[in-house]
Amino acid sequence: MQQERKKRAVKRTAAALGIVVLVLVLGGAVWAYATLHGAQRTMNDQPEIDARLAEVLTPREPKQPFNVLLLGIDKRPGETEARADTMIVARIDPEQKKVWMLSIPRDTRVDIPGYGEAKINAAHFQGGPALAVETVEEFLGIDINHYVGINFRGFQRVVDTLGGVWIDVDVEIDDPKAASHGTRDAYHIDPGYQLLDGEHALTYVRSRDFPDADFTRMRHQQEFFKALADQATKFTNVFKIPSLVKEISKEMSTDMSIGDLADLALAMRDMGSGNLETATIAGEWRSPYVWTDEARKAFLVERMMAGRSFEDTETAEASSRVEPSTVSVTVRNGAGIEGCATATADLLTGLGYKVAGVGNANQFVYDRTLVVYKDKADAAEQIAGELPTGDAVESRGMYDFATDILVVVGKDYSTWASLQAPPSQ
Repeated sequence: MQQERKKRAVKRTAAALGIVVLVLVLGGAVWAYATLHGAQRTMNDQPEIDARLAEVLTPREPKQPFNVLLLGIDKRPGETEARADTMIVARIDPEQKKVWMLSIPRDTRVDIPGYGEAKINAAHFQGGPALAVETVEEFLGIDINHYVGINFRGFQRVVDTLGGVWIDVDVEIDDPKAASHGTRDAYHIDPGYQLLDGEHALTYVRSRDFPDADFTRMRHQQEFFKALADQATKFTNVFKIPSLVKEISKEMSTDMSIGDLADLALAMRDMGSGNLETATIAGEWRSPYVWTDEARKAFLVERMMAGRSFEDTETAEASSRVEPSTVSVTVRNGAGIEGCATATADLLTGLGYKVAGVGNANQFVYDRTLVVYKDKADAAEQIAGELPTGDAVESRGMYDFATDILVVVGKDYSTWASLQAPPSQ
């Protein structure tokens, strides 16, 4: 599917997860008003919380659902601008005590007001929270009522303040680029149900070392949200609220007032993972962008704004998806680029497809990667969508292969290699 650039990942993060702690555990913070009041001053006094942001945010109606733009910011020492590494729109319904969280891939192609075509994470770099809000509003067609941003440094301390978070890790992670420091103890996580401290939790939500890169990472973030929702509201954690809020406020900025935070705390005090809906706006990776699946985006936004579950969408997609293990694939190098067929085969194997053979095409003349099928068009379309580039085409007797699918890797593979380079603005 979408394979993304990895090289700067050591300081990239899903630290926006820390924001959720504020939503989930402040339910017991009424008695900690003084702490919350001091934290609010810290969060509101950040330089990015300015008059321009106030202009673009839409005032919310009391006791009505409202939308919050949550950004995980990759701000380095000495920087005044930074890109948004993690971008989530949260719709919060204080009456139903429910939250919908819609993740947006950071490389999504959008039109940034005043700047034109670019990746959506560049909006914050170019114009701070105000431009990020404007861009997301235009992209989704909804109003944003509040903004919350958190730098990656806050996430690790938040998890440690809670005493760690229990989560079922689905796959082994061994990713030095995702860790806060270089020792294997920090970047390695075995699969299984376990308690993650702040350092390993950061590795878990940061890692993009998977066949589909950022999409598995977003799924891990969403799973972590749900585990956090169940554990942060436990009675034993209520007494940690003052120190927790203090830690969050150091790395967090928001336009929300003490009244907004207190109202939110009271509304969400009993919320668990059963009241937290998560989904991701998907699309096709065509370097250097993720091109949005507009139909899926419209459907997810409609469900969120109507206060309905995302689950029906996920179930429908799962039922229509071709099971990779039932699809056999041959991979051929049609570009003359050394190792491209093997790398593509490895990617497909990682996604669960049965790769039966790897080799060279008769000629190295293919500009575009082709996913060739005889009668399994649905499988070909699925694979074409999961490769960084690729066009599904019918064989019509012009290609000789014995498997269900033939992938001929074209010269556009050279753009895949650029995924290892630092991301552009």
